[in-house]
Amino acid sequence: MPVARCHSGGMRLFLGVMTPDAVDDALDAVLDAAVQFRAREAGADRWTPRSERHVTVRFLGETQDRAAVERGAALAAARSRAPRLLIGPHAVALTARVVALPVDGAQHLADAVDESLAEEGLPARDRPFTGHLTIARSRHRLHGAAAHEALAHGPLAVPWQPDALHVIASDPDSAARYRVLSTHPFAA
Repeated sequence: MPVARCHSGGMRLFLGVMTPDAVDDALDAVLDAAVQFRAREAGADRWTPRSERHVTVRFLGETQDRAAVERGAALAAARSRAPRLLIGPHAVALTARVVALPVDGAQHLADAVDESLAEEGLPARDRPFTGHLTIARSRHRLHGAAAHEALAHGPLAVPWQPDALHVIASDPDSAARYRVLSTHPFAA
């Protein structure tokens, strides 16, 4: 399987937790074909497939120091208990091109990841952590009120406790955008 390589030879990496089937089933029950159709009509033209759903804990972007990222992820997971996450209640336009569901409960893990990566000499986070699960993207700007109406769905409250932190490669030009490179179980 090819590795997500950037032009300079580095890799686009992030740390996150992948959604399990039970969470995906709950999301699919609420974010059904009708919601997806309306969202596409409002400009959200790339719906996130089940196999790629995740909560990003820390995006690193292009890096040539995969070993430091792996060590930082292992250290953060070993220092952290599995977070108790809550997804919902409603999809929102997180940015002009990203539709996401809010995720509560990941801040402590994000802090542990930041601390562990800093110990490995990696740069600090460049923006505040916002817990979310991206469900769709748009090639163009989403249209405010139309997007809000299109995203209307029943309230969602999906509790979830992931068992591991993952190092994930991102390759936007590949059919499989995300690939888990390593898995680091949380402390018991």
